[in-house]
Amino acid sequence: MMIRNFTLDDVDYIINSHYEIYNREFKYDLSFRDFIEKRVKGLVERSDDKENIWILEVDGKSSGSICIKKINEDSAQLGLFLVEPHVRGVGYGNRLVRTAIDFCKEIGFKKIILWTNSELISARRIYEKNEFQLKGTRNQILSNKELIEERWELTI
Repeated sequence: MMIRNFTLDDVDYIINSHYEIYNREFKYDLSFRDFIEKRVKGLVERSDDKENIWILEVDGKSSGSICIKKINEDSAQLGLFLVEPHVRGVGYGNRLVRTAIDFCKEIGFKKIILWTNSELISARRIYEKNEFQLKGTRNQILSNKELIEERWELTI
């Protein structure tokens, strides 16, 4: 297992894996794929030293991702968090989140926020384990379904 910085060769993996897994597990539609594509391409185009995407590799195969996006000088947003089903349950998700948190500490961010949905129970457990706190919710129609979006924060 290794966690490495992404390369441009990883763009299609990140977009397609998110869409395929979220479509299969939660019935998210193609608008979710468009959202992920826009997010990834924005990170690539900005090429900011205070932003990054990491890829989880297991047995030489891309098996997950996570990113940090700069909001302002003090705050960052965690996103693109994914662990492939065949490697879940052994701590890789926690390692990805710790990688992102450690990066934010090195950069000097004071706060990390993230948006997730209430149905993503395993991810929510990892956020809680890493001391993120739920700060608010809102009902949204996203990916052709009604979701409860949650805003989480970590002060670092």
